[in-house]
Formats: sequence, C-alpha cells, structure tokens
Amino acid sequence: MRHLYYKVAVAFILTVLFWLLYLFSPSSFFSLDDRLRDYMFLLRGELPRSHSITIVDIDDASLKKHGQWPWSRDKIAMLLRHISEKNPGVIGLDMVFPEPDRSSPHLLAKRYPEIVHPLPNTDQILAECFKHSPVIGGYIFTFDARGGEEAPSIPAVFIERGMRNTHTMLMPKGLLVNEPILQDSLYSSGFFNNTPDENGMIRSVPLVMKYDHAVYDSLALEMLRVYSGSAKVEIAGDTVGIQEITFGPYHIPVDAAGRLLVNFRGGGHHFDYVSAHDILEGNVSKEKIEGRFVLVGTSALGLYDARAIAYDNNIPGVEIHANVIDNILSGDFLDAKSTHKAMDLLSIATILGGMMLLFGLASSSFVIPLAAISLFVLIYLYYTLLFGYGVVLNLLFPLLSFFTALVASITMDYMTEHKKKEQVKRMLGKKVSPSVMEYLLAHTAEDIVVAKELEATIFFSDIQGFSALAEQFKSPGKLIGMLNTYMTPMVENIMSHQGTVDKFIGDAIMAYWNAPLEIEYHADKALQSAISQLRILKNMNTDLESQYGVRLRIGIGLHTDIVTVGDMGSAGRSDYTVVGDGVNLASRIEGLTRYYDVPLLITSATREALNEVYQIRTIDIVTVKGKKESVELYEVKHDTPYGVEELALYQDAIQLYRSENIQEAKMHFDTLMASYPSKLYEIYVARCDQYLADSGKYFSVVHAFDTKY
Repeated sequence: MRHLYYKVAVAFILTVLFWLLYLFSPSSFFSLDDRLRDYMFLLRGELPRSHSITIVDIDDASLKKHGQWPWSRDKIAMLLRHISEKNPGVIGLDMVFPEPDRSSPHLLAKRYPEIVHPLPNTDQILAECFKHSPVIGGYIFTFDARGGEEAPSIPAVFIERGMRNTHTMLMPKGLLVNEPILQDSLYSSGFFNNTPDENGMIRSVPLVMKYDHAVYDSLALEMLRVYSGSAKVEIAGDTVGIQEITFGPYHIPVDAAGRLLVNFRGGGHHFDYVSAHDILEGNVSKEKIEGRFVLVGTSALGLYDARAIAYDNNIPGVEIHANVIDNILSGDFLDAKSTHKAMDLLSIATILGGMMLLFGLASSSFVIPLAAISLFVLIYLYYTLLFGYGVVLNLLFPLLSFFTALVASITMDYMTEHKKKEQVKRMLGKKVSPSVMEYLLAHTAEDIVVAKELEATIFFSDIQGFSALAEQFKSPGKLIGMLNTYMTPMVENIMSHQGTVDKFIGDAIMAYWNAPLEIEYHADKALQSAISQLRILKNMNTDLESQYGVRLRIGIGLHTDIVTVGDMGSAGRSDYTVVGDGVNLASRIEGLTRYYDVPLLITSATREALNEVYQIRTIDIVTVKGKKESVELYEVKHDTPYGVEELALYQDAIQLYRSENIQEAKMHFDTLMASYPSKLYEIYVARCDQYLADSGKYFSVVHAFDTKY
C-alpha cells in the first residue's frame, strides 16, 4: 500500500511538470502532435467521394490542345460560359487576373492606327462573362510590406459578436486583386490563401482575415455564402479569439484566428475532376456540373503550387478549397476549440494518475500486456473522439504521459524489488549459505516470505551451565568475545550444510533445514552439521581454555516435523522464521540433553528421515511438558563409537525394560553401570529400583516430564 502512495505522489509531481510543459512549450514542439494526427488520418483512410463538388482542371492535356498558359481572357470566358450552360450551383476561380490581357486584339489598334474596324477587348469579354455567370472571383492577400490596394467589395455584412480580442485574426498587409474591369464585373470574390504550418503541411485554412479594419472571407466560404443566399455572416468569439462562424444553415467551428481545421477526405484527385479541354469540346455530361460547386483551377506541371497534406505531399491547391467546401456541406468538422486545453490538462492528470495506479496494482508480469492494452484503448479513444465526434484534443502529451507513467512505474517497481532483495539479503544473509542466498536473489521477495507449510528439521543448541560460566567473567566485553568466538564457527558450519540460522537466544542457537530453499535429505544435513559442531567444539575448547579459562559443553536437539515458515512479526518489524509444535518439541529435546547427560539427541521422526548410516541408539520414550503425544529419543554418537559389548548389553537391557521385565532389566543396567558408568544407566537403575520397591505402581515405558530442562 505504501508503494501505491509513492506512485500517486510521483504521478502528482509528473502531472504538474507536464502541465507546465504543455502550457509553455514553443509552438514548434506541438508540430509533433500535428504529425500524430496525420497518422490518424492515414489510419482512418479516405472517405467516400463527394458528388457535390467538381474541379474543372486546366491540366496538361488542356494546355497541349489550347496553347500555353496564360490563356487569352476570351478563352477563359468561353470556358466559363460552357460551364454556366450546364447550370452549376456556383463557380469559384482559384486564379487571379491582376493585369490586362497582353494578348487582347484591341491592343493592336494602339500599335497600328490604320486599323479602322474595332478589335475585341478580351478583358471586356471576360468581364461580360462574369456579369452573366455565377462566378466568384479569387484574390490573394499578402503579408509583406506592400499595401494601399483597395480590397474588393463583398455583398454581405460581417458581424463580430462577443469579440473581445480581435487581434487573433490574420491581418495581411496587402493584396493581389483582379484588374478593375474584371473585379468590378464580379458579383463577389474571396481570397484563396492557404497557410501552411511550420513544416509546410496544410492542416488548417483561414476562412476570414481582417484587412484595413474590415473582414473578408475565403473563396470557399464566399461560394457557400452566395449559394446559401445569406447576406449576413456572424463571427462569434470571446476573450480568447474567434470560436464560430455562422451564416444561413451553417455553423462552422474555427480556431481563435478564424481557421478551419480541415477534415481532409483523401489524397490528390479525390474529388470529381473534368478537364478544361473536355469542357471546351463539349464532352462533359451535364450531371458533372449541374447544381454543383465548381472550382476552376490547374494541375498542370509548373503552373500550380503543390501543397502537402496528410494523404498527399503533392496535391493541387484548388483541391484544398474543395475539402473546405465539403467539410462545411457535410458538417463533420474537426473542432479545435481553445476550451479543449482544459480537457488536455485533465487528460494528462487522468492518464498519469490512472496508469501509475493501474500499473502499481498489477503484478510485474502483467505490466507490459496491460500497457499494450491500455495504449490501444487510449489511441482508440482519441481516434473515436477525433473522427466520431470531431473533438480535437492534443494526443502528444497524453502519449508522453502514458509512456512516462509506464517508465516511472517500471522504474519504481524495479527499485522496490531491489529494495526488497536488499531486505532479504539483510534478513537472511547472515542465516543461510551462499547457495541458498543465490536462490533467494533469483526469486521475488513475495515468493520467499509468503507463509507456507513444509517439512523441516529443527535444530536447537545450548551451552550447558552458561549462567555459572557467565559469572566468571568480570568484563561483559570479554563474555561477548567468548560467545562470538564460539558462535562464529557454529553458524558458519550450519550455513555450510545449507541450513538457515533462525535466531540467537542468549547462548542458544536455533536453526532449520529445508526452508526457504528445499533441500534433499535435509535431516542428514542437519545431523551432519550437529556432529560436525560437536567435533569443532572439542578442538575449540583448547583455545577457549587458554584465552578465556573455560571449557564449553553444549547440548543439541533435532526434530523433523511439518511447520509453518514465512515472514512473521509486526507491520514495522518482522523476521523470516518457522513456528509450530515441532519447533517447541525440538527445543524441549535439546533441554533433555542435560537430563540424560548426552550431547546430541534426535527424535524418531528425524531418525526415520535419515538416508545415511550413523551411530545411533534409542534412549527413551517420553512426553515433554505441554504435550500428550510420546516421542522416542535417540542418542547419536559423534566421537568414539559404541563398544560392541556395551551396545549389545544395552539393547538387551532396554528391550527387557520396555517388555516390563524389570528385574532382569535392572541386572543388565547394574552391569552396564559397573562397567560403563553414565548418567543414562544411572537413570534406568533408579527407575527399576522405584518400580521394584512399589510393586503396585503402574508401569509405563513412556516417561512423562512435568518440567522443562
């Protein structure tokens, strides 16, 4: 749980940092977001072709048949008349005629005064065509130092509503307009500027600009306005800038500068194209023109300015206007409102916080699959918002937030795992052998410390008569030095036999085998370690006597049983240990080494678990204090083997005793006591005497201890 708190705190810090980066990053940085949106377009694919728009293309075939560009104005007039005859909805010219037609025949009269008959003026011919055709002319705004030209008149009223900030609208400094005779003949006109982004891509198109304190609309917008018959255009905005352009049935969301984020339909030649040559030759059916928005432009090599969009790096500029018109007609806008910034900020916080929490709750093996699913859901959500609802949100920062959350979460998990391994090393590094430690480091801490039941061999050892020995030491430091001298080789021996040191209880050592690493023949390992420790102590006593003036005797008890092993303790302090009745019994067995005056006792459970052969003889069947079940005890010889005669006599004696043949058993124990005096034989002689003295006493081969040793 604390780990989750840390992740939430990190998510909060990252959120603040990403908010600052989002709010104060340069515009060039956001071009990456535009490129991501371009990939969304490619992922979506092209939309079905619209049949409301036709592009009359002055293509290479037209130039080949009718001469190089520029064509004479009367040929342009002829082209427009042929289009008008097929009853178009409205015609838009993606071209401007800023100078008189140099090829006009009437200019010859100035050079040759002898010509009597008047020659035709092609500019006048085109002007007359403009007057009798539904033509919307085009012009270009410039943003250099030029100025002074009079802007064309627009037969509409532009109303700015709620505009507290008018400086966001594009404000050109000059314009390139049709020559007066043509401009005056046009019913209306619109600019056909396209404004590429910093990387040269067309993603948004200005629908309005402000020039000389007046508002002017684009060619595409003016064609729609004229088509709708609306004489009023409302430009709604707020303190941020423009929000919406409204006229007739159309409500067009735009950015603060009045630009439409274009929902492009596809690559070049996605709309219906007809060649100008076919129009002039009368080879185009009326259905291709009637009632449609007709744009006249050029795709001939060397004439048109190639534009780049998501689908195509070389699209004719006239097709940009076609996309704008189709967007407004269909109403499937991409709305990039300034208010979406709040949604972007909320998305950043939600993704960072949600992903950090989600990755924190998931196990490490599921983080990568979960991240892949989450990334798919995130991209699908933004894809749906973009093309299903037209909501344009920043995708760059959510993706950065997602991957940052993933990296931060994995890093924190790694640090946590590393910390847990360090805790395991501190917890068990002084208790287990290097081979066991390698196993622990190769597994997760959760697998190691989780509580579980297993069979283990429990080891207890204790220095006999330690309290009396301790009184001989005037210096506590010297006492601790002596204990350390004794403990160090004993612990090393346990670890070398793959045992785990559980704890030190004063002068006692508790250890166990078969946890946390499973060990084959763990009872043998434990018994071999016990035998080895007794032999080590025999050699060590020479040094202890010379250095500290003492000789140590220890008792060791072993018992094999099912125990519970795991990390146990309080929330703030815990230890990896074993618990269970088997642990308590092993402790009691160690204590009984004092009673029988033998250094090493094992239980029948340990004896049955042994795989190798040892010098073992049964000692007694007992119940220890606090337990009702009896257990058979065995002594393991660690130094001089049992004598053959003594062992045979003892086996006969113990068999007679357990068969209730007390009189004969006593005779055997008396013989053993006389030849091989020991505390064990003394105990059995005393028991036999007690039973023989009180013939009415109930006999039991199980000796019950009512005190701890």
